[in-house]
Amino acid sequence: MIFACPIDGTEVNNSLVCEKGHTFRIIDSEIYDFLLKDVKSSELLEKIAPIYERIWAPLGMILTAHMSYSKLLKSIANFINGNIVIDVGTGTGKIFDFINCDKCLGVDISLKFLKYLKKKRSKVIAIRGDASNLPIKSNIADGVSSTLVLHMLPNPSFAVKEISRVLKPNGKCSIVVLANINSIIGRMLAKWWGINLRHYDYYANLLLSNSLKIIERKDLGPWVLINCVKIS
Repeated sequence: MIFACPIDGTEVNNSLVCEKGHTFRIIDSEIYDFLLKDVKSSELLEKIAPIYERIWAPLGMILTAHMSYSKLLKSIANFINGNIVIDVGTGTGKIFDFINCDKCLGVDISLKFLKYLKKKRSKVIAIRGDASNLPIKSNIADGVSSTLVLHMLPNPSFAVKEISRVLKPNGKCSIVVLANINSIIGRMLAKWWGINLRHYDYYANLLLSNSLKIIERKDLGPWVLINCVKIS
């Protein structure tokens, strides 16, 4: 199994019971549920789930970064392709249309988005879990992505630590965050979402302090794409 207990870190068996007896469940025979508490995703995102990948994300990316959403996802996919690939905050799992992976894991807290993912991309392993406490074994992933997610978290440091933990040595990660504090659009988006707009250096220091070496940075309007490799 690829799963680890989000409570104590021990291995989870095929019955979704960990070594210390904590039990988890499968929803609708297709979504592995490891969420420890009823964490709610953004009400706005829940409402726009049916149009997120067709209209919302593509339109938003064109307007803010002057780049197509699909082109962005293809760029990320080409960097993190591998045997086991995890997308943290996967939403509808659109990125898996472009990733070459044998085991493709999509993690999100939103059951609504994960149900949509399974309808569109049945081969993806849908996992309901917290980005700050991934229910996945350590050192197993060849690639990890997290697109337009980390800046939405109260404390992104926990999620970055988890991304590093699940990556193999020399595994690759790619994140896209709202991090251009000089961007008027960036400041407007941060205010609209009610989030703290952090500088690129904040994320760079987080990655470096968690053994993730930055090898590429791309500024995309208010967004920053950061590609990195886990130092062995």
